[in-house]
Amino acid sequence: MFKDLNSNEKAIDFLKKELNFKREAGTYLFYGVDRDLLKKFAKAFAKSLNCINYTDDFCGVCESCIRIESETHGDLEILDDITGIKIEKIRELAYRDSTTSYEGKKKVYIIRDVERLRKESANALLKLIEEPNSGSFFILTSTGLNVLPTIKSRSILLNILQESAEEIGVTQEEYRFFLGKSKEIEDYKNSEIDLNEGSSFERIGHNIKNWTDTKEFQYKVEIYKSIRDFLNTKDYLTLNDKLYFVDEILLNTSDRELIKEIINYTISLIGNRSKNLEKLLELKNIGRSSINLKNLLVTFYTNV
Repeated sequence: MFKDLNSNEKAIDFLKKELNFKREAGTYLFYGVDRDLLKKFAKAFAKSLNCINYTDDFCGVCESCIRIESETHGDLEILDDITGIKIEKIRELAYRDSTTSYEGKKKVYIIRDVERLRKESANALLKLIEEPNSGSFFILTSTGLNVLPTIKSRSILLNILQESAEEIGVTQEEYRFFLGKSKEIEDYKNSEIDLNEGSSFERIGHNIKNWTDTKEFQYKVEIYKSIRDFLNTKDYLTLNDKLYFVDEILLNTSDRELIKEIINYTISLIGNRSKNLEKLLELKNIGRSSINLKNLLVTFYTNV
């Protein structure tokens, strides 16, 4: 239920007003820094549009709400590709939107990370949302507003603010360790992980391999701990130590998204402590291009 979201009261009030308008169709752009929280709000809105018992809130327990939560609802489609949704997926979505509703209520399409859409995919999506079919709702999510201007202009914008430590129910130290990411903090609260237990920077490769192989949350935490150890000991590390750290990362993953996440986490933990922060931020932006990853990581971690 909306009341269980624990944050963003203004956004919730806005969505309730939208529901009261009883629109026949619509396109929304939810934006904010917490990618998982955006999805949570998108699914909450989808439940509200299809809830059998909706009055001033979705019930969360009817068949429609339950199936949307489990992402098995016949009229819910979620497009999710962190590397950028391909045009074929948008075309498939367009075909599906041209058919009748499976469940007899609203068709809801959640399209994540629209800031990563390639030009062809963005243009195809634009055609789809220019005049949405009656009963069709598009919920786009983005971690920023660097979205195609024509998509923004055809969307109802809603800023979803990152939850605070108090709202999530953790200490400031725990909150900072996970950079305020709601899903990871939720997973942590449901685990018995001790953040005070360390993991050496030398184990970064081992931890990356375990995470890549299993996707078990504990290994994601171990990656964070290895980065934390690197930063805590960086003033005492030799050049060879830093190069070893880089080699271990590259030997155990070629996933650019994971490597960018490691770099982003490092920068976030550093804060303003590094005299080379401006240079590091420049390197972070360079990492968005097809630059050689080894050169990027060597330059980055030898300047931390």
